[in-house]
Amino acid sequence: IYLSPTPHIPYHTSILMGEAWVYELTSGHPNRICHNLGVSLDAFESLHWILKQNSISQSHNGISIEEQLDIFLY
Repeated sequence: IYLSPTPHIPYHTSILMGEAWVYELTSGHPNRICHNLGVSLDAFESLHWILKQNSISQSHNGISIEEQLDIFLY
């Protein structure tokens, strides 16, 4: 039996970047952040809270702590 190859379906199709992508992940479907970052929304929010509690708020280049955490987890 000859099977035809499965057509390629793009996975990362969001046109959003930076803060907009962070907002999309944190405010969208709960599984979306887990699929993209490998952590639940609760875990992400806990990590974010820990960073804020330790006075880590924003880098010198203007990237928010949420975006930096996304970059680290991605």
